[in-house]
Amino acid sequence: MSVGEVCKEIESRSPRFVESLRKLVKQPSVSAKGTGLAECADLVKEMMAEAGIEAELIGVEGAPPFVYGEALAGKPGARTIIFYNHYDVQPPEPLELWSSDPFAAEVRGGKMFGRGVSDNKADIVSRINLVKVFLDSGGLPCNVKFVIEGEEEIGSPHMPALVERHAERLKADACIWESGGLDEKDRPEITLGMKGILYVELLSRVANRDAHSSLGAAVANPAWRLVWALSKIKGEDERILVPGWYEDVRPFTEKELEALEKMPMEEELIKADLGVEEFLLGASGMELKRALVGGPTATICGFQSGYAGPGSKTVLPSTASAKLDFRLVPDQKPGKLLKALESHLAHQGFGDIKIVPLSQEEASRTSLDEEIVHCASEAASRTYGRDAVIKVSSAGSGPMYLFTNRLKIPSVCVGCTHAFENAHAPDENLRLDVFIKGTEWVARTLDLFGKRDP
Repeated sequence: MSVGEVCKEIESRSPRFVESLRKLVKQPSVSAKGTGLAECADLVKEMMAEAGIEAELIGVEGAPPFVYGEALAGKPGARTIIFYNHYDVQPPEPLELWSSDPFAAEVRGGKMFGRGVSDNKADIVSRINLVKVFLDSGGLPCNVKFVIEGEEEIGSPHMPALVERHAERLKADACIWESGGLDEKDRPEITLGMKGILYVELLSRVANRDAHSSLGAAVANPAWRLVWALSKIKGEDERILVPGWYEDVRPFTEKELEALEKMPMEEELIKADLGVEEFLLGASGMELKRALVGGPTATICGFQSGYAGPGSKTVLPSTASAKLDFRLVPDQKPGKLLKALESHLAHQGFGDIKIVPLSQEEASRTSLDEEIVHCASEAASRTYGRDAVIKVSSAGSGPMYLFTNRLKIPSVCVGCTHAFENAHAPDENLRLDVFIKGTEWVARTLDLFGKRDP
């Protein structure tokens, strides 16, 4: 059966795809709370087995189960694509901002609503089911592997151990990563990398208990101390003040700059969606794209101290804490930068501020010359009748570096989601037409990759 016929079969089975997705979304799997993870892993394994994929659960101490699967092309010398996905989701709170139960998987207006439907359960169901369609239609064009984890939303802390212990099993010629799909103007978008991340908590403690605020003239305030420490990390010009922070930043290649020039940026749409009048420092055009794709960042994600409830409470807090994430770019090492941050704060007189590392991931980036990039791009043209947008890197982070940097597997994001789907927010949703068409895109990518000479 030709890939065109496979795509027609995908369309004919779309109601079954949607029902499979509803079943998976209805299973809560919140890694931040540790709820429903084992049950969700079992469900994914069951779905894979029903599709004809050899599936198993792999344990790593302290982690929810990894789901691993294989389906062979049945021809000697076939190349291998590995799919990376995650079955865990973000917490659904605040619940009052949802239009329906976040785990009801309600379908209305051509969309499915539910926590994790876009990030990342749609891709899981899409990929499992397209493999079944191929197997039912004469066989796969290439070997396929799956690795699906349950901790991506909390920084994939056990993914490095899995890769180290099972490197041989995870070998592949290319990886199709989670996410990917259509941008703000319904253009197919291929993403070739991810930023790294160093996520830390800063802790300031002055006393062994909170006190009456009248003692503010005699006892130090940890909140002020932490504010002053934070002011030494980034300046008003958005530059990170830690010495050596930028010394390992890898510059863009000529081809990457060309891709950035061509990459559309719907600035007004994005500003309207976020409700902001302008971007940082008034950036736009190429300056904005370079910052998003290749600029290190320092973001205060949260600050906690004292009392912030209704009414007033005159209290001198004993502790203060702040959580920060630093987005990193290729060649920056989170461990090295953590030490630089510790040294910098100590040198500035804030050696008493405790720094607790919470997550560390390197950046990753796949070359535009890789075969999987060409196949995904050609498949997009055949599926949507228009050229794909090549995005040099996502502004977000993930464990892609374990595949690109450690296993040396070129990786791309190609999928079935849309830019405006409220991932991580209330009323997360998935356009069902994009879900099915994106499945066809991935099927065509597999077909082209399997036919190309190794």
